[in-house]
Amino acid sequence: MENNNEDNKENNNEFWANVSMVAVSPVAISAGIARGAFDASTNNGPFREGFSTAASPILKAAKEFGDQHGTTMTKGMVTGAAGALGARILRTGLRHLRI
Repeated sequence: MENNNEDNKENNNEFWANVSMVAVSPVAISAGIARGAFDASTNNGPFREGFSTAASPILKAAKEFGDQHGTTMTKGMVTGAAGALGARILRTGLRHLRI
């Protein structure tokens, strides 16, 4: 039973690691293109190496962030959803009372 809980936690953190990577991918791609184009145009190396040099650390840091803070992000999402639902119920109840 305990092993299943550990697997679930690991999968949850892996989910947040992937979400974090997707969230920062536009920044990583932009930085990679800029660095790769600069390196290629100034003969500092091939585009691919410049791209990887800039994009890889950004994606790696995002994945580590998601791994480390996945539990906190899950709690935040659940708390936010509960708060939104509670606000909607309260708003609907106040409409019926016409206060």
